[in-house]
Amino acid sequence: MIAFLSGKIAALTSDAVILEVNGIGFEVLMPASALTALRPGEQLALYTYLAHREDAMLLYGFRDQQEKALFMNLISVSGIGPKTALTILSVLALEEFYQAILNEDIKLLTTVPGIGQKTAQRLILELQTKIKKEVAETPLVPSGRRTGTRAGADAVAALVTLGYQPGPAGQAVQEVESKQPQIELQDLIKEALKLLASERK
Repeated sequence: MIAFLSGKIAALTSDAVILEVNGIGFEVLMPASALTALRPGEQLALYTYLAHREDAMLLYGFRDQQEKALFMNLISVSGIGPKTALTILSVLALEEFYQAILNEDIKLLTTVPGIGQKTAQRLILELQTKIKKEVAETPLVPSGRRTGTRAGADAVAALVTLGYQPGPAGQAVQEVESKQPQIELQDLIKEALKLLASERK
């Protein structure tokens, strides 16, 4: 099992980083919120998880142990696969997700594309006790890595629902928010859509 990788960022795709390690390029899937902060040529160290499927082996990467631990907790929930777990990490910061579970905040959990009310209830049922224990033993350190504001997360979720990949959607939202920090949600989505449309031409 590949537990850790450290190397240079060779390239970025919509949902992954290509990490060059001793002349070998590893494609590592990452949350969109983390990908938006990366640049080709930078050095990067990642904690990783290797998922085996019948048709492929996929490598997932995380900037710290807390993020990887949450990913592992998520995929332990019935009906939650690595792709859905990565979407959750792309839309919600770690501390947001933990608080949503502890406070049984179904409304916040269902802002994640693909998470309906029943799945949100299952996440709470299966993770609440485990998360309470983890938070008691190791207090959460705010990640500070999720792009923008709550409106930013909601905008990314809306764009993903419209068919855009989390990576490009997050980058577009980040660009708009950097220029207009106080922008309202609906205007943020409109401006991000304009950027994404221009990139497709």
